[in-house]
Amino acid sequence: MKRTFILISIMMTFVYGNSQSTKTGLFDLSTVKVSEILSNTIRSDFGPAVIGDSIYFSSFRDEVIEKSDKELKAKEFYDLYKAAIDIYGNVVSARQPLEEFITRFHDGPVSWCARTGELFVTQSNYVNPLVKYQPFRNEEIKLRIVVAKKVKGIWTVVEDFPFNNAAFSVGQPAITVSGDSLVFASDMPGGFGETDLYLSIRKNGKWGNPVNLGSDVNTSGKDEFPFITGNSFPQRFLVFASTGHNSKGGFDLFFKKMNDPKGAVTQFHEPINSTYDDFAMTLPEKVEFGYMTSNRPGTGNDDIYKLTFDKDVDYEQEIVVVNGKNRKPIPGAMVNFCSRKTNMTGNDGKTSFIFKKNSVCNTTASALGYKDNVIVISIGIPKPGVILKDTISLDMIVNEKIVLKNIYYDFDRWDILPESAIELDRLVSFTKENPTLKVELSSHTDARGPQQYNLKLSQLRAKAAIDYIVSKGIDNSNVKGTGYGESQLINKSIAGQILTPAQHRDNRRTELYIPGFLSSEPVKQVIGDYSNGKSDHTRSYSSYKQNGSIFANNASILTNDSEFSLIMGSFKDTINANKFVQQLKADGIEAIVLNDSEPVRVGNKYNSYSQALKALDNLKSKSYIGWIIQGN
Repeated sequence: MKRTFILISIMMTFVYGNSQSTKTGLFDLSTVKVSEILSNTIRSDFGPAVIGDSIYFSSFRDEVIEKSDKELKAKEFYDLYKAAIDIYGNVVSARQPLEEFITRFHDGPVSWCARTGELFVTQSNYVNPLVKYQPFRNEEIKLRIVVAKKVKGIWTVVEDFPFNNAAFSVGQPAITVSGDSLVFASDMPGGFGETDLYLSIRKNGKWGNPVNLGSDVNTSGKDEFPFITGNSFPQRFLVFASTGHNSKGGFDLFFKKMNDPKGAVTQFHEPINSTYDDFAMTLPEKVEFGYMTSNRPGTGNDDIYKLTFDKDVDYEQEIVVVNGKNRKPIPGAMVNFCSRKTNMTGNDGKTSFIFKKNSVCNTTASALGYKDNVIVISIGIPKPGVILKDTISLDMIVNEKIVLKNIYYDFDRWDILPESAIELDRLVSFTKENPTLKVELSSHTDARGPQQYNLKLSQLRAKAAIDYIVSKGIDNSNVKGTGYGESQLINKSIAGQILTPAQHRDNRRTELYIPGFLSSEPVKQVIGDYSNGKSDHTRSYSSYKQNGSIFANNASILTNDSEFSLIMGSFKDTINANKFVQQLKADGIEAIVLNDSEPVRVGNKYNSYSQALKALDNLKSKSYIGWIIQGN
């Protein structure tokens, strides 16, 4: 048995963002599998909606299920229930009534807007309190839409939809992810059929007059149970049920692009549609499952079925860039993912990218003072709800010159240009990450002007760069500046060749040099005459004689009291985190929930990096992913 209302495709222009895709379908119909959920009763269960980690639906109370269909139709009404679902959409708990919505008459179905926290609920529209307790037939009761929000953890009705009317039904809401547009079914006068689909748009908190979706959507029959897809689909679709559009038998399910006025209404093929009534589909975000209702042979009169399918889902891959020696995160690193986009890591060394399943990507990470590293990230079909993460380690560059890009000077000047400050800030970040490290900056001029003048100018430029770095909180004993004048030109004039302005600008540069890291390598002399391109060690001062080697001992950066965590999964809540712990346990992997605030992490703690690395290798051998962080 079914209640009126279904949603059809929308030709209006109330689409809110998202780039378009060349794909025209919701998902690969050839991959669809249909199976009953465990909470179905011997009567009617219908109108599924996914809210968090639960499925909401309408059903009869346990104490009346054994009554005959005639008695149910004459005296009983639907109430709202919920049941917990796992990350694959399987029902994993007994159904529970939503006590806040237990009324004398109908409750449900519902539509949820995560952005606004609003639950749009269909209820019976009993306006006469004298009628409230009279048992009368279902079809004599009109429907209305109310809006509820959680107040102190309890669903509380905060608003009536302003176009509810005692003379006709308004129900089966479908809200967009933006919360600005509501599609609903109604038998209000002036429609094309028994029930039509209507659209109301909210502006400045006020709902606009309902607009009939027109004859391309509505038919002479019943058009009801709308649903609007969210951001994880390639395009925005309206899904609805209709007895028109050449349905196979009773209600069939259809879909249509919402932003395509000329697009046709498309009928779902088997196994979604059948010769029975098929209606009330919902397709949650970022997963490859959904639900629908059908009265095909099953447990009860109307049953809820889970759909599994292949969908063009966007997944998130997080990259953590760390120092290969001490495993500390590297902020400001540049990460190129799949040769498509380059992002910069934040203060936590992290950045993220969107990818498709079954992706294989060359991922390159680079950072000032470190050697570039390229890894191949191979992604199959990620588990729903799990954020994929990978770590890229970078080794420090030692005993090599690094040209600081964009540290340029104008002719006859030693001021730090605004564009140069950006690159120097990266050097500041690098030295703060490695506070015991000694670095040397070398400043160079072009060949225009006398040699002695250029030498003096380069010394002033080196000093300006050092002063800037020290002003940012870096210990001046860790940074040295040397002016080389024009003795080490990148571009030289050969046989009287005139250099271009760009070539002169390249000659005016600053280079970074990191003497042997964790080894006894001397740093360069700071004071001396380099006009002939050779170091003059006859002077009385050199940083090596003054300070000795960078590190007196070749001690490891990793201290004995360091703690590392192997993270196996990250979740929005502890419910799904605990479910994942049980899943790991079933596969012979011990894990715990490491924290209770978002993101909730699942994994284990270790006293050393080597222990965590060994555990990660074991985890990967069992086809799971993981990543290592310092601390938790």
